[in-house]
Amino acid sequence: MNRHAARIILLSVLLFSGLLLTGCKGPPEVVLESDVPNVAGYEPLVTRNLQREDGRISGVEVLYRGDIDDPVRQVNDTQSRFSAQGWTLVSKQARGAATILNFRKDSRSARVEIAMNQLDPMTSPAHLQVFPTPPQPPAVSFSTPAPSDAAPSTGAPVEGFAPPTR
Repeated sequence: MNRHAARIILLSVLLFSGLLLTGCKGPPEVVLESDVPNVAGYEPLVTRNLQREDGRISGVEVLYRGDIDDPVRQVNDTQSRFSAQGWTLVSKQARGAATILNFRKDSRSARVEIAMNQLDPMTSPAHLQVFPTPPQPPAVSFSTPAPSDAAPSTGAPVEGFAPPTR
């Protein structure tokens, strides 16, 4: 009987320590076992508006909460996660205490906003949106008509914005 009790205790200890090890590994690297990375260093709180197409996520919105200890590192780590999954960085913008990353992959776009809560950095928010990339509109060429008393137009495209008229 003691031999069986010792085995049960040993198995219980191994199982418990295994649960502790797997329970401490942190948030998953990707959203719902897909090719969409989670924001580095953040815990996903809410996942909504999930859409799948051809076995992949074509749309999703994830809200995060996390501790920003090094904003530059966390932005760079998030960018690296997306690159490792085949996403291409389209733009990176810093706005006050937030950074916005825009990525593209196949027919999808992803927008990641990482913000720093100035009052409590341990509860800083992040937001991820994945959506179908809208098709590019056809190139449009504008040319200015020549006024009747001016030289004829060369048909060259007009660049910039026109001043407002009154």
